[in-house]
Amino acid sequence: MLPGMLTAALALSGATQAAAQPGGDETGWYARIGALALAMPKYEGGDRYKLRPLPVVKITYDNQFFLSHHGLGINLTPHSEVLEVNVAVGYDGGRGSGKAAALTGYRSIGDTAVGRLMVDYRIGAVKLHADIATDLLGDGHGGTQATIGINCLSSPYGDATLVVGPSLTWASGGYMHSFFSTTPDRLNDAARTGQVVPGSRIGFDAGSGLKNAGLSAILIHPLGDSWSLIGHAGYARMLGDAADSPFVKDNGSRDQFSGGLGLSYTF
Repeated sequence: MLPGMLTAALALSGATQAAAQPGGDETGWYARIGALALAMPKYEGGDRYKLRPLPVVKITYDNQFFLSHHGLGINLTPHSEVLEVNVAVGYDGGRGSGKAAALTGYRSIGDTAVGRLMVDYRIGAVKLHADIATDLLGDGHGGTQATIGINCLSSPYGDATLVVGPSLTWASGGYMHSFFSTTPDRLNDAARTGQVVPGSRIGFDAGSGLKNAGLSAILIHPLGDSWSLIGHAGYARMLGDAADSPFVKDNGSRDQFSGGLGLSYTF
C-alpha cells in the first residue's frame, strides 16, 4: 500500500465501517466487501494522478475478531456502544522509485508489516478517531504515523449515509526521512556511482512533525438490501517538512486530492 493511498484508504475504511456496522453485542459473522476505483497522486506529495483499485473489506466475528483494510485484528471492547479499541497487524507496500520521474535516483522503500492501535469514541452521530501505525519489522519506512480525526454521520436523503470529517497526521523522523528526505544516504546505488544524477534536489533532510491535514467525505447510497454505492472525495494539505521536501515543493504539490466511486456488498 502506497503511503499516499493510505490516508484515503483509512478514511474510506473508517467511514464505511462507522456507517454500516453498529457497535455493541453483535454476534456471529458480519461481512462487507467491495471495491472502489480511486483517483489519487502517484506518490505522496506528487502532482500526477492515477486511477487505482482499492478494496473495501470488513469481516468480523462476534464484533471482536476482524479482517479489514487495516489487517488482521482484535476489538478489545466488543460490548461497548461508545468506545472501540482495536489492535491489528497489516501490510504496507512501501514506495517504488519508479512510480514517478521525481523519485528517480532515490532508494525504494520496502514493504513491511505494520502494527496499529485504533481508538474510536462515539458521541451521538460524531465519532472521534485516533490511529497509530508503526513499522514492526524495520524493513520499510522504519517509522510511525499518528492520525486524529472526526467523522460526522448524517442522512442527507432516504437511507443514504454521508460521513464527513477532518483529520491531522503526525509522522516520526524515520517515516519522514524515508519518504521526504533527499540526503545522500537516500540515493540508490546507480545514483551514487554516477549513473543517475538527481540534480540540485540532493540535501534536504526531513524531520518529525505534522505531515498533513485533510478533509474527506463518503456517501453511501443503498441499492436494495445488500448492495451499496460508495462515493468518496478527499483533500489533504501537506505540512511541515513534508511540504518543504523537493519531492513535493519542487516536483509535486502540497495540495493532494482524491476521488472515486465503488460498490460494496453486505452479508
